[in-house]
Amino acid sequence: MSEKQQTILIGTTLNPAGDRFVAAGIRLARSMGAKVHLAHAYDLPLVYGGAPFVAEMPVGELVEAERRALQEQMDLQITRLGLSATEIAGTTLDLGAAHRVLIEAAERSDASLIVMGAVESSHTLERLFGSTADRVVRKADCPVLLVRNALVVPPSRVLLPVDLSDLSAEALRQGLALLGRLEGGRQTTVEALYVRTEVAGRPVHDALRVPLEAKTAVARELGSFLARVPSTEGWRIEPRVELGFVDREILDRIERSRPDLVILGTHGRGGFERFVVGSVTSIVLRESQANLLVIPPAAARAGMAAAQREEVSAAA
Repeated sequence: MSEKQQTILIGTTLNPAGDRFVAAGIRLARSMGAKVHLAHAYDLPLVYGGAPFVAEMPVGELVEAERRALQEQMDLQITRLGLSATEIAGTTLDLGAAHRVLIEAAERSDASLIVMGAVESSHTLERLFGSTADRVVRKADCPVLLVRNALVVPPSRVLLPVDLSDLSAEALRQGLALLGRLEGGRQTTVEALYVRTEVAGRPVHDALRVPLEAKTAVARELGSFLARVPSTEGWRIEPRVELGFVDREILDRIERSRPDLVILGTHGRGGFERFVVGSVTSIVLRESQANLLVIPPAAARAGMAAAQREEVSAAA
Protein backbone atom coordinates (compact mmCIF):
# COMPACT_ATOMS: atom_id res chain seq x y z
CA MET A 1 0.00 0.00 0.00
CA SER A 2 1.41 3.41 -0.99
CA GLU A 3 1.93 5.99 1.72
CA LYS A 4 -0.65 8.75 1.91
CA GLN A 5 0.57 12.02 0.40
CA GLN A 6 1.10 14.61 3.09
CA THR A 7 -0.21 18.16 3.22
CA ILE A 8 1.62 21.25 4.48
CA LEU A 9 -0.54 24.15 5.58
CA ILE A 10 1.00 27.57 4.90
CA GLY A 11 -0.31 30.72 6.53
CA THR A 12 -0.21 33.65 4.13
CA THR A 13 -0.77 37.40 4.30
CA LEU A 14 -1.40 37.31 0.51
CA ASN A 15 0.77 40.38 -0.12
CA PRO A 16 4.08 40.34 -2.04
CA ALA A 17 6.00 41.14 1.15
CA GLY A 18 5.00 37.72 2.50
CA ASP A 19 5.86 35.83 -0.70
CA ARG A 20 9.25 34.71 0.65
CA PHE A 21 7.64 32.91 3.59
CA VAL A 22 5.08 31.16 1.39
CA ALA A 23 7.82 30.30 -1.11
CA ALA A 24 9.80 28.69 1.72
CA GLY A 25 6.81 26.52 2.61
CA ILE A 26 6.32 25.56 -1.02
CA ARG A 27 9.99 24.63 -1.37
CA LEU A 28 9.71 22.48 1.75
CA ALA A 29 6.58 20.76 0.43
CA ARG A 30 8.19 20.00 -2.90
CA SER A 31 11.23 18.48 -1.18
CA MET A 32 8.90 16.27 0.88
CA GLY A 33 6.65 15.36 -2.03
CA ALA A 34 3.76 16.95 -0.16
CA LYS A 35 0.88 19.13 -1.30
CA VAL A 36 0.20 22.69 -0.15
CA HIS A 37 -2.86 24.15 1.56
CA LEU A 38 -2.83 27.96 1.70
CA ALA A 39 -4.72 29.64 4.55
CA HIS A 40 -5.49 33.31 5.23
CA ALA A 41 -7.42 34.87 8.11
CA TYR A 42 -9.08 38.25 7.76
CA ASP A 43 -11.23 40.69 9.72
CA LEU A 44 -14.30 42.56 8.55
CA PRO A 45 -13.00 45.93 7.33
CA LEU A 46 -14.12 49.12 9.04
CA VAL A 47 -13.67 50.90 5.75
CA TYR A 48 -14.83 49.30 2.53
CA GLY A 49 -14.39 50.57 -0.98
CA GLY A 50 -12.70 53.75 0.25
CA ALA A 51 -15.78 54.91 2.16
CA PRO A 52 -16.98 54.46 5.75
CA PHE A 53 -18.97 51.33 6.53
CA VAL A 54 -22.54 51.77 5.29
CA ALA A 55 -25.07 50.51 7.82
CA GLU A 56 -27.63 49.72 5.12
CA MET A 57 -25.28 47.29 3.38
CA PRO A 58 -25.95 43.72 4.58
CA VAL A 59 -23.04 42.27 6.52
CA GLY A 60 -23.24 39.06 4.49
CA GLU A 61 -22.70 40.99 1.25
CA LEU A 62 -19.77 42.86 2.77
CA VAL A 63 -18.13 39.63 3.89
CA GLU A 64 -18.67 38.01 0.50
CA ALA A 65 -17.24 41.04 -1.33
CA GLU A 66 -14.19 40.95 0.92
CA ARG A 67 -13.79 37.23 0.32
CA ARG A 68 -13.89 37.70 -3.47
CA ALA A 69 -11.24 40.41 -3.28
CA LEU A 70 -9.02 38.23 -1.10
CA GLN A 71 -9.51 35.24 -3.42
CA GLU A 72 -8.21 37.37 -6.27
CA GLN A 73 -5.14 38.23 -4.18
CA MET A 74 -4.59 34.56 -3.36
CA ASP A 75 -4.88 33.62 -7.04
CA LEU A 76 -2.31 36.31 -7.89
CA GLN A 77 0.07 35.02 -5.21
CA ILE A 78 -0.26 31.46 -6.51
CA THR A 79 0.61 32.71 -9.98
CA ARG A 80 3.53 34.85 -8.75
CA LEU A 81 5.07 31.88 -6.93
CA GLY A 82 4.54 29.40 -9.76
CA LEU A 83 2.40 27.02 -7.71
CA SER A 84 0.64 24.58 -10.03
CA ALA A 85 -2.89 23.31 -9.53
CA THR A 86 -1.60 19.77 -9.01
CA GLU A 87 0.47 20.96 -6.03
CA ILE A 88 -2.47 22.54 -4.22
CA ALA A 89 -4.43 20.44 -1.74
CA GLY A 90 -6.81 23.30 -0.95
CA THR A 91 -7.19 26.91 0.15
CA THR A 92 -8.84 28.58 3.14
CA LEU A 93 -10.11 32.15 3.46
CA ASP A 94 -11.84 32.52 6.81
CA LEU A 95 -13.09 35.40 8.89
CA GLY A 96 -11.58 35.25 12.39
CA ALA A 97 -8.48 35.23 14.55
CA ALA A 98 -5.38 34.04 12.70
CA HIS A 99 -4.42 31.34 15.21
CA ARG A 100 -7.90 29.81 15.17
CA VAL A 101 -8.17 29.88 11.36
CA LEU A 102 -4.77 28.22 10.95
CA ILE A 103 -5.42 25.52 13.55
CA GLU A 104 -8.89 24.67 12.23
CA ALA A 105 -7.68 24.64 8.61
CA ALA A 106 -4.81 22.34 9.58
CA GLU A 107 -7.24 19.96 11.27
CA ARG A 108 -9.65 19.93 8.32
CA SER A 109 -6.87 19.34 5.80
CA ASP A 110 -5.12 16.75 8.01
CA ALA A 111 -1.91 18.76 7.65
CA SER A 112 1.32 17.23 8.92
CA LEU A 113 2.99 20.64 9.30
CA ILE A 114 1.98 24.30 9.69
CA VAL A 115 4.31 26.91 8.18
CA MET A 116 4.10 30.51 9.39
CA GLY A 117 6.12 33.55 8.42
CA ALA A 118 7.66 35.55 11.26
CA VAL A 119 7.33 39.25 10.52
CA GLU A 120 8.75 41.89 12.82
CA SER A 121 6.41 44.65 13.96
CA SER A 122 7.29 48.31 14.22
CA HIS A 123 7.57 47.90 17.99
CA THR A 124 11.21 47.41 18.91
CA LEU A 125 10.42 44.96 21.73
CA GLU A 126 7.89 42.74 20.06
CA ARG A 127 7.43 40.60 16.98
CA LEU A 128 4.12 40.74 15.17
CA PHE A 129 3.92 36.95 15.01
CA GLY A 130 4.45 36.36 18.73
CA SER A 131 0.92 36.11 20.05
CA THR A 132 -0.37 34.13 17.08
CA ALA A 133 2.62 31.78 17.14
CA ASP A 134 2.27 31.13 20.86
CA ARG A 135 -1.40 30.25 20.45
CA VAL A 136 -0.81 28.05 17.42
CA VAL A 137 2.00 26.21 19.22
CA ARG A 138 -0.22 25.65 22.27
CA LYS A 139 -3.16 24.23 20.35
CA ALA A 140 -1.90 22.70 17.07
CA ASP A 141 -1.76 18.92 16.83
CA CYS A 142 1.09 18.93 14.30
CA PRO A 143 4.56 20.55 14.21
CA VAL A 144 4.76 24.29 13.52
CA LEU A 145 7.57 25.88 11.47
CA LEU A 146 8.22 29.58 12.10
CA VAL A 147 10.24 31.04 9.22
CA ARG A 148 12.44 33.97 10.22
CA ASN A 149 14.97 34.07 7.39
CA ALA A 150 16.13 32.20 4.29
CA LEU A 151 15.13 28.55 4.69
CA VAL A 152 17.77 26.04 3.59
CA VAL A 153 16.17 22.85 2.23
CA PRO A 154 17.43 20.44 3.31
CA PRO A 155 19.18 22.10 6.26
CA SER A 156 22.88 21.41 6.64
CA ARG A 157 23.00 21.88 10.41
CA VAL A 158 20.15 21.59 12.91
CA LEU A 159 20.18 22.47 16.61
CA LEU A 160 17.87 20.31 18.71
CA PRO A 161 17.79 21.08 22.46
CA VAL A 162 16.69 18.17 24.67
CA ASP A 163 15.99 17.75 28.38
CA LEU A 164 16.18 13.92 28.54
CA SER A 165 12.42 13.49 29.17
CA ASP A 166 10.08 11.18 27.24
CA LEU A 167 8.43 14.19 25.61
CA SER A 168 11.84 15.46 24.59
CA ALA A 169 12.61 12.08 23.03
CA GLU A 170 9.35 12.31 21.08
CA ALA A 171 10.25 15.81 19.86
CA LEU A 172 13.59 14.40 18.72
CA ARG A 173 11.85 11.54 16.93
CA GLN A 174 9.35 13.82 15.17
CA GLY A 175 12.03 16.32 14.21
CA LEU A 176 14.20 13.62 12.66
CA ALA A 177 11.16 12.11 10.93
CA LEU A 178 10.40 15.43 9.26
CA LEU A 179 14.03 15.89 8.20
CA GLY A 180 14.04 12.34 6.87
CA ARG A 181 11.17 13.13 4.52
CA LEU A 182 13.17 15.90 2.85
CA GLU A 183 15.17 15.03 -0.24
CA GLY A 184 18.73 14.68 1.04
CA GLY A 185 17.56 15.33 4.58
CA ARG A 186 19.42 12.41 6.14
CA GLN A 187 22.70 14.15 5.32
CA THR A 188 21.83 16.81 7.90
CA THR A 189 24.03 17.09 10.98
CA VAL A 190 21.94 17.37 14.15
CA GLU A 191 23.44 18.84 17.31
CA ALA A 192 21.62 17.54 20.40
CA LEU A 193 22.04 20.24 23.06
CA TYR A 194 21.46 19.41 26.72
CA VAL A 195 21.56 22.33 29.14
CA ARG A 196 22.03 21.35 32.77
CA THR A 197 20.98 23.98 35.27
CA GLU A 198 22.34 22.19 38.33
CA VAL A 199 25.04 19.69 39.21
CA ALA A 200 25.02 17.49 42.31
CA GLY A 201 21.79 19.16 43.41
CA ARG A 202 23.24 22.67 43.26
CA PRO A 203 22.42 25.41 40.73
CA VAL A 204 25.20 26.18 38.27
CA HIS A 205 26.30 29.75 38.97
CA ASP A 206 29.74 29.46 37.43
CA ALA A 207 30.23 26.71 34.86
CA LEU A 208 34.02 27.14 35.03
CA ARG A 209 34.00 25.96 38.65
CA VAL A 210 32.15 22.72 37.93
CA PRO A 211 34.55 19.75 38.31
CA LEU A 212 35.50 17.97 35.11
CA GLU A 213 34.16 14.65 36.42
CA ALA A 214 30.75 16.27 36.99
CA LYS A 215 30.69 17.58 33.42
CA THR A 216 31.69 14.14 32.16
CA ALA A 217 28.82 12.56 34.11
CA VAL A 218 26.34 14.99 32.55
CA ALA A 219 27.71 14.13 29.09
CA ARG A 220 27.18 10.44 29.84
CA GLU A 221 23.54 11.19 30.73
CA LEU A 222 23.02 12.78 27.33
CA GLY A 223 24.75 9.86 25.60
CA SER A 224 22.54 7.35 27.40
CA PHE A 225 19.44 9.35 26.45
CA LEU A 226 20.37 9.42 22.76
CA ALA A 227 21.14 5.69 22.83
CA ARG A 228 17.62 5.02 24.12
CA VAL A 229 15.99 6.81 21.18
CA PRO A 230 15.88 4.28 18.28
CA SER A 231 15.06 6.98 15.71
CA THR A 232 18.58 8.45 16.02
CA GLU A 233 20.16 5.40 14.38
CA GLY A 234 21.82 6.30 11.10
CA TRP A 235 21.75 10.05 11.78
CA ARG A 236 24.71 12.38 12.28
CA ILE A 237 24.05 13.28 15.91
CA GLU A 238 26.56 15.50 17.70
CA PRO A 239 25.90 15.58 21.49
CA ARG A 240 26.69 18.82 23.29
CA VAL A 241 26.37 19.72 26.96
CA GLU A 242 26.22 23.24 28.39
CA LEU A 243 25.83 24.38 32.00
CA GLY A 244 23.73 27.41 32.91
CA PHE A 245 20.31 28.92 32.25
CA VAL A 246 18.38 27.01 29.58
CA ASP A 247 17.10 29.96 27.54
CA ARG A 248 20.38 31.87 27.58
CA GLU A 249 22.45 28.82 26.64
CA ILE A 250 20.10 27.95 23.76
CA LEU A 251 20.23 31.52 22.44
CA ASP A 252 23.98 31.66 22.84
CA ARG A 253 24.42 28.41 20.95
CA ILE A 254 22.14 29.65 18.15
CA GLU A 255 24.21 32.83 17.90
CA ARG A 256 27.53 30.97 17.81
CA SER A 257 26.67 27.99 15.60
CA ARG A 258 24.17 29.67 13.24
CA PRO A 259 22.11 26.53 12.54
CA ASP A 260 19.84 26.42 9.50
CA LEU A 261 17.01 25.22 11.73
CA VAL A 262 16.27 24.90 15.45
CA ILE A 263 13.87 22.17 16.58
CA LEU A 264 12.25 22.94 19.93
CA GLY A 265 10.60 20.32 22.08
CA THR A 266 10.37 20.48 25.84
CA HIS A 267 12.71 22.09 28.34
CA GLY A 268 12.19 22.99 31.97
CA ARG A 269 11.10 21.28 35.15
CA GLY A 270 7.54 22.55 34.92
CA GLY A 271 6.51 20.18 32.13
CA PHE A 272 5.96 20.54 28.42
CA GLU A 273 3.05 23.00 28.59
CA ARG A 274 5.02 25.31 30.83
CA PHE A 275 7.91 25.27 28.39
CA VAL A 276 5.70 26.01 25.40
CA VAL A 277 3.81 28.92 26.94
CA GLY A 278 6.45 30.01 29.45
CA SER A 279 9.60 32.01 29.52
CA VAL A 280 12.01 29.71 27.67
CA THR A 281 10.03 29.45 24.45
CA SER A 282 8.83 33.04 24.63
CA ILE A 283 12.41 34.27 24.94
CA VAL A 284 13.69 32.02 22.14
CA LEU A 285 10.82 33.05 19.86
CA ARG A 286 11.32 36.71 20.65
CA GLU A 287 15.11 36.94 20.59
CA SER A 288 16.28 34.24 18.19
CA GLN A 289 16.84 35.01 14.52
CA ALA A 290 16.72 31.33 13.56
CA ASN A 291 14.05 29.37 11.76
CA LEU A 292 12.20 27.39 14.44
CA LEU A 293 10.37 24.09 14.19
CA VAL A 294 8.27 23.63 17.35
CA ILE A 295 6.69 20.31 18.34
CA PRO A 296 3.48 21.32 20.19
CA PRO A 297 2.21 19.41 23.26
CA ALA A 298 -0.65 17.77 21.37
CA ALA A 299 1.66 16.59 18.59
CA ALA A 300 4.12 15.12 21.09
CA ARG A 301 1.42 13.33 23.06
CA ALA A 302 -0.20 11.97 19.90
CA GLY A 303 3.16 10.64 18.74
CA MET A 304 3.81 8.95 22.07
CA ALA A 305 0.34 7.39 22.09
CA ALA A 306 0.82 6.08 18.55
CA ALA A 307 4.19 4.56 19.51
CA GLN A 308 2.62 2.84 22.52
CA ARG A 309 -0.14 1.40 20.34
CA GLU A 310 2.45 0.04 17.93
CA GLU A 311 4.35 -1.59 20.79
CA VAL A 312 1.17 -3.23 22.11
CA SER A 313 0.24 -4.40 18.61
CA ALA A 314 3.72 -5.82 18.02
CA ALA A 315 3.64 -7.68 21.35
CA ALA A 316 0.19 -9.16 20.73
